Amino acid sequence: MQFHRAFARLAAGILPGVLLFCGLACVPARAGDSRPDPRIVQAVNRLTYGPGPGTLKQVEDMGLDAFIESQLIPEKLAEPPKLEEALAALPSLQMDTVRLFREYGPPAEAGREAGPEAMRRTFDRADVVALEAAKARLLRAIASPRQLSELMTAFWCEHFSLGAKKGLAHLWVGSFEREAIRPYAMGKFLDLLAATAMHPAMLIARENWKNVVHRDAGKAEREALEPTYAALLLAHHTLGPGGPQKPADTLALARILTGWRVGAARADSDTGGFYFDVELHDPSDKVLLGQTVKGTGLGEGAAALRILAEHPATARNLCRKLAVYFLTDDPPAPLVARMAETFGRTGGEIREVLRTLFTSEEFFDAKYRGGRIKSPLRQVVSAVRAMGLEPTDAAALAGALAGLGQPLFAADGPEGYPMASAQWQKPEAMPRRVSFAGDLAAGRLAGLGPAATVTAQALAGALGPNLSPAVEQAAAKAGNDGAGVILASPDFLRY
Repeated sequence: MQFHRAFARLAAGILPGVLLFCGLACVPARAGDSRPDPRIVQAVNRLTYGPGPGTLKQVEDMGLDAFIESQLIPEKLAEPPKLEEALAALPSLQMDTVRLFREYGPPAEAGREAGPEAMRRTFDRADVVALEAAKARLLRAIASPRQLSELMTAFWCEHFSLGAKKGLAHLWVGSFEREAIRPYAMGKFLDLLAATAMHPAMLIARENWKNVVHRDAGKAEREALEPTYAALLLAHHTLGPGGPQKPADTLALARILTGWRVGAARADSDTGGFYFDVELHDPSDKVLLGQTVKGTGLGEGAAALRILAEHPATARNLCRKLAVYFLTDDPPAPLVARMAETFGRTGGEIREVLRTLFTSEEFFDAKYRGGRIKSPLRQVVSAVRAMGLEPTDAAALAGALAGLGQPLFAADGPEGYPMASAQWQKPEAMPRRVSFAGDLAAGRLAGLGPAATVTAQALAGALGPNLSPAVEQAAAKAGNDGAGVILASPDFLRY
């Protein structure tokens, strides 16, 4: 309620016509209302970034089960031509990791390292590329019919966060998403884990490229172990902070991952800027989580990742995190257990784990409806979708996200931005949230089309039962500011 009271005090002074809003509890529909099945509203709110004009009716017509199934198989949903045109206008999206380095990386001078000025220019160019990646993420999140896939891409980008700017990793945030996250976001977790572990962006950002053992005549001469990524892989990417790993497992995994480097391909197994340097690898046998990993070179890494991906602790960690992301900050233990059982039984098939979640009784329980606070990313994307806008350039939205406290690809710490809704419940952020709502409704953000033509009535129609009668009445009294009142209301900021 503190969140609501802060909003009510601020909104009354920022948007005219707002005197009172409902609290965070859901308000029943008016008597005689013909409104969509609450299960449909819940599915749209959680499997998408939020409804646009006609979305609720469309899902009602196709049926709840068909809607869920369509989102679980996103490759069958065609992308809109306008979205593809907007993405094609971003040059760096057409470049893979290697080409990005050649086009935007530090200039190559024979026998000389790039100086400070050359590196400053490189980082400036990396900012341009990172902005294009942010614009692409937002354009897809707004316009793609593959909404669940977009949500899962965002989920995994935070789970496998590269952290704040770290050298060349910043140049590669977009290619990391395109090459290591998107192709595997709904597939097998092991494939996703391997793709992220071997990507140059992760190797640079989490410093595994430094993790080496110098050898002479096949024997270890000098160790320069860097366990940062090994510790992160165990405690966050797989087993979780409360997992069974011990310090010896971290050290063993670090040894397994020695010799994983960034550079030109040297063997058939090297690709996309990754290469394995056998001369910098510890060839000895290791013991990871009680299992012996034979010293076989690059194959050790594959064996270790499989051990981690198939461990029951990984299933529990990931499934609880998914339940938090899609349902509630404190998910019911039986639901998480069923999801983890599906994870183990299917060999880590993410799509099947999600199916277990979305077809569960708990997912549609009334006590989980409308109780989550939107992150800035969800607020921004859901607002643009609700207004039915078709952005051609998302630069202004990327800037708005930064102002709201969630700039894309800039989360510090090992876990990216928080999944839990409660961590976004910050009264001190309300002035910026309200200001964004007013700017968007008034058409003050560039690249989004004629926002001024979107009326409060049309916006309320798109959102349907997500709005209470109190908010609709306040919007009606606000006249031309009605759309802004809706977008800034507690009803809209929850889902």
